[in-house]
Amino acid sequence: MNHISSIQCTNTIITVASWEERFLLGMNQLIETIRPSNVLMFHFKEYADWSSDNRMQVSEVCERNGIKLQGNMELSFSAPLESWKELVGQIRQSLVPGELITLDVSTMPREVIWSICHVLSQQQTPLQYVYHMPQENGYSGWLSRDPGRPRIIYRLAGIQHLGRQTALILQTGYDVERVKQLVRFYEPDKLLLGLQTGDQFQNVEQNRKKHEAAFAKSKDTDLFDVDGYSLNESYHELKMRIEPLLEKYNIILSSLGPKIGALSLFMVKRTFPEVAMSYAPSNEFNRDYSKGIGALIHGILERDLEK
Repeated sequence: MNHISSIQCTNTIITVASWEERFLLGMNQLIETIRPSNVLMFHFKEYADWSSDNRMQVSEVCERNGIKLQGNMELSFSAPLESWKELVGQIRQSLVPGELITLDVSTMPREVIWSICHVLSQQQTPLQYVYHMPQENGYSGWLSRDPGRPRIIYRLAGIQHLGRQTALILQTGYDVERVKQLVRFYEPDKLLLGLQTGDQFQNVEQNRKKHEAAFAKSKDTDLFDVDGYSLNESYHELKMRIEPLLEKYNIILSSLGPKIGALSLFMVKRTFPEVAMSYAPSNEFNRDYSKGIGALIHGILERDLEK
């Protein structure tokens, strides 16, 4: 975890607007520190009313600071192909290949994180990631519920070999029903669940114990520890788990844990192009689940794996 003053200045910030306090507080910090000339701010149609006040305030901050804001770019959870085209098209049109950009993943859906990382990788555009946690004890109650139909990410489907068994590898979070939905949908022959280490945000009670109770005795299921707040550690832990399975299984990756862990999953996908990435949507979110802004995690994506 690093202080914001050590963030590198970039011309562009890419973000997805949220109703959460940490979205607005985090963007204000980033704009003041980085002094970008361009902000790409996407939002989701399903929660446009919730995020409208925060979007308006970011627009006002950009206007006061002479920053070009592209802020009317709407995505939809119910239209993944159209959203993918909008996302990729806007990024390709707006960014200079090879120029470092800042990606604020704090309130960004994992499907969007992976799609952006993919297009930036294609353009050989280096990425500085930023993640603002909620304040200490900032999660309250349930986060999400009513899981939707899982889907494979466009252009990240990997290679599926006929006759092979399926291995599903997940980083867990606070919604055990979304994990169960993924397991029901893919019916894996082998299931590996990465359980977040530490007791931050009631992790032991709300994540580890719930998943241990649901899956510890399941056949062909392995539970392992992973630090989803460390890009480097989670990458190497997942890489170690995947390598022995490559010859026997078609492998599907997904993440419901910290957003830094979602970035590490993309880097694992880069290392093993044959694996597939899946997004587990949720049809309902708790508007009040996150409070304030806490610790900051940031780094340079490729460089942080070289440590």
